[in-house]
Amino acid sequence: MKKVLIIDDDEVFAKILSSSLPRDKYTVVHVSDGEDGLKEMEKEKPDIIILDLVMPKMGGLQFLEALKQKGGNHNTPILISSQLSKMKDISEGVSKGMGVGVKGYIVKASENMDMIIKTIEKTIGA
Repeated sequence: MKKVLIIDDDEVFAKILSSSLPRDKYTVVHVSDGEDGLKEMEKEKPDIIILDLVMPKMGGLQFLEALKQKGGNHNTPILISSQLSKMKDISEGVSKGMGVGVKGYIVKASENMDMIIKTIEKTIGA
């Protein structure tokens, strides 16, 4: 069973994604900001992280910076998730996160859940 960590303050998106992932293949953990995401990443050891960029307390870019500062080899693949209107932020997040596991991005508003799930499965080889 693969473990997915969703770090996103968009409760609706997180619930829809969580309920769309097949329960026999995935366990989902959801937190609403980067600070909690760092804690859960250490505790849960997820197979993939879905990371929003704009969140309270600690956003996605700060989360990526914190991973870099921790050093070490982070093998957990990360997919940036954001709205289409934030393409500049997405490209900044992808380029900042290349050294800490960012493998790509998903656009919440424009992609259907089937496409998002396929992207997740392709990224973790499920």
